[in-house]
Amino acid sequence: MMKNLGANAFGYGYPVPVLMIATYNEDGSVNVMNLHEAMRTNAGDLALCIGPRSKTHENVEKRRAFTVALVNQELMSEVDYLGSVTGYSAPDKFAKSGLEAVKSQFVDAPIIEGSPVVIECELIEIVNGTNFTTVLAKIKNIAADEAVVNDRGRIDSLKTGMILYDPFGTNYISLGEIVGKPWSEGKKYSR
Repeated sequence: MMKNLGANAFGYGYPVPVLMIATYNEDGSVNVMNLHEAMRTNAGDLALCIGPRSKTHENVEKRRAFTVALVNQELMSEVDYLGSVTGYSAPDKFAKSGLEAVKSQFVDAPIIEGSPVVIECELIEIVNGTNFTTVLAKIKNIAADEAVVNDRGRIDSLKTGMILYDPFGTNYISLGEIVGKPWSEGKKYSR
C-alpha cells in the first residue's frame, strides 16, 4: 500500500550523480562547485540547474564555458568540501582541496585531474527561473580515463566508481550492478 508523504518528501529529487562544475575566475584561478542537478537533453546538450547567486554561475556567464566532472569515491571528500563553501567567501577553496587541474583543449575551462569522466561544455543560453537558472550547454568533448573505457570504446559506468547523491537518506551512494538491458526487457510484451 502506498503512503502519502506530502510534496516536500521529494526534497532534492531522486538519487543522481555527484558532479564537479569547474570554471575559471577572473584572475585565471580555478573555481569548482558540487552539483547534482544536471541532465542531458533530447537534443544532446546538457541542462544544469545552478543558483544565480553562485560564483560558478557568474563565471559561466563571463567565460561562457565550463567542465562537468563525474565524482568517484576517491574525490568524495574534496567535492563535499567544494560544495560546502562558496567561491565568493573562499576564493582559494580549490587550492585548499589539494586537487589539480589542467586547461581543456576544447573550451575555456579547467579539467579536474582524477575524475574518471569530464564533459567539456560551451554555454548556449541561461534560462532564468524563480530561484534557479537553467544553464544550457553544448557538449564540445568528453574525456575519459582509459581505465573506464570498455573494449568497444564506450564508458563503462560501473568502472567509473561514480557516486550518487541520495536525497531520501541524505547520503552518498555508489552504483550497484547491471540488472537489465534497455529496449530488451520489455520485448516480451511485443509478441
